[in-house]
Amino acid sequence: MNIGSTINVPTPPQSPTAFQLKTFATSSSSAPPTPPISTVITVGTPGAQTPSSSTSSYFPNIVAPQVQQQHQQQSPSLVSLLNQPVTRAVILLTIILSLVGLGGKFPEHCITPSYVLYAGEYLSLFASPFVIPLTPSLLAAAQVGLVSSVILATTNILSLALFEDQLTTVFNGDGSRIFRNLFLVMMALTMALRTLMGFVFSRATGWQIPELFFSDSMFECNFGLAPYLFGLLMVQSLFPTSNEKAPSFWNMRRTHVQLILCLVNVIPKTIVWWAGAGMIVGFFASLAISFQRRLGRWGGKVKTSALEKNMWDEEIYEAMLAEDDSFSDSTITSEPSTTFKEKKTSISSTWKVMAYVLPTLLFVLLILVGCNQYHTFREDIPNDVISRTIEPQTPYLLTLVLMTAPRKRGATYIKETLSSYLANFPDEEVDSLYSRIQIVVYTHFTDFPGYDDAKAYFDTIPKARKHVKWVRDEGSEKNQRKHLVSAIRKIGTVDESVYLGVMEDDFPFCDNGWQEMLNTIYRAHTEVKDHCGVFVGTGGSGLIFKRSVALTASFILESDVQSAALGLTTPPPDISLQDCLMGEHEFCSSCAGTLVTSRTLLQRHLGYNSSTSGDGYDKNQFQCGWRQPFNGMPNVHTL
Repeated sequence: MNIGSTINVPTPPQSPTAFQLKTFATSSSSAPPTPPISTVITVGTPGAQTPSSSTSSYFPNIVAPQVQQQHQQQSPSLVSLLNQPVTRAVILLTIILSLVGLGGKFPEHCITPSYVLYAGEYLSLFASPFVIPLTPSLLAAAQVGLVSSVILATTNILSLALFEDQLTTVFNGDGSRIFRNLFLVMMALTMALRTLMGFVFSRATGWQIPELFFSDSMFECNFGLAPYLFGLLMVQSLFPTSNEKAPSFWNMRRTHVQLILCLVNVIPKTIVWWAGAGMIVGFFASLAISFQRRLGRWGGKVKTSALEKNMWDEEIYEAMLAEDDSFSDSTITSEPSTTFKEKKTSISSTWKVMAYVLPTLLFVLLILVGCNQYHTFREDIPNDVISRTIEPQTPYLLTLVLMTAPRKRGATYIKETLSSYLANFPDEEVDSLYSRIQIVVYTHFTDFPGYDDAKAYFDTIPKARKHVKWVRDEGSEKNQRKHLVSAIRKIGTVDESVYLGVMEDDFPFCDNGWQEMLNTIYRAHTEVKDHCGVFVGTGGSGLIFKRSVALTASFILESDVQSAALGLTTPPPDISLQDCLMGEHEFCSSCAGTLVTSRTLLQRHLGYNSSTSGDGYDKNQFQCGWRQPFNGMPNVHTL
């Protein structure tokens, strides 16, 4: 005879549960330390058990291991993965915006913090996760090929679908809504943090803290979902596939797959700043999610990971010990502070989650930094390559005009500055590049002892006699504009030179600054074909013009001289020269958007307290390693 009834027999609890934690915190001293748990005994024929018979008695509403294994074996199909709500919406937006991008109007370039901070391109920022670069201009800006672009977009969408499938299940019940909100919030926070990091580690620290200056932080760009997937990877690390194994990084099978899919993005280029911002947001999201689930929200009482089971079991055990202690001490002490115990438990849980997620974050960050070093490493350009690439038919590739004039208190810096130039020249051997580089020391002061002493000193050095010319015009007027006009026209019209550089005598080159200047000139010639010049210093030093542009700039300075004579307000001469290179003066309008700069200042400022104009500067200003002033600005090429 089959009997379908059940008999409820009260038995002591086999182990504490997540629900009992709240009982410990709220029960009075007269209440039993643990509520009774009923074990259900089914009497009947085999195979007639109700679904409740397969429920684990260890954690409420947790499916038994054998049933879990059956569910895990049912892998979702590709169609079902791609048909999930968030993934489906992302695919739709990606198709629409990528087709719009094919028109070449929006977005116009890969998104960097500089375009957000200084051009206000917020719409392009919000659209960037859903754009697949397909046009030549966008592919070049994103530094990927067409095949790589399509492959990355495909793997990223698949990765998002896997994240949604797993986390929606973990969040249970209303998991789709929770995952959607989580994804949108993480996207917004990652964009904001990435923009902030670009400002902090470029514009903010670039002036005074060279150790914390990273020019890549401002102009590393992104198209696609990669940064946000790295954030979801941090959340995923909380939930291993298997609940039966002890929690560790190495048994997270799903995390392994997701890690590989995420790291595919670092093969063609570096994304350390974007991915790093996503991981930071994901790390704090993990803490927030763990806290919510510990309170029983977001599936915390239904779908429980191995980490959460271990962590909550320990909390329950600690609560039991605390309850026992409070009971034994109740006759001689007052009731312990529940708030303090809850705060202590919360802090303990936070540390456990951090200890679990941090290894994943640090491991991925290590790979990202290594790939960044690989992708950003740049070898010095050989001298013969520079010489034969940049207009080999022109006699001089580079002419540097070293401007010098009497300074306050008789200070002179010609020897130190010129020595930093000549230290890079070969002593005797013939070099194809350096035979096309000359230095001209120019002054228009008849009475200038510092100039005479420096000339007498360098006339005794063979390579100085070979590569340095000394030019003096008669005069005594201290007028920097006239000084520059006469120097540019006198030297720029005598010798045929591809570039004409304007240098000040108190800006010697930094270590490796000279070679980096040559590298920047070479890259400007090969990557920005119609550029007007290169800027490697600051103020009026380090401005390297195409010779024709330098002669044009002399007319701007001459116009400023005439305006100043009429009592009109005119910009300082160094600003006029910079405006010409930037294309912001009507005489140089063709130069707009072509300025090339070095990443950092390649010269340091010696004459901070003896400037020929103004009251001078602080001794720590404008030194080696500082951000080049135009670095990170829109329409400026930092090479």
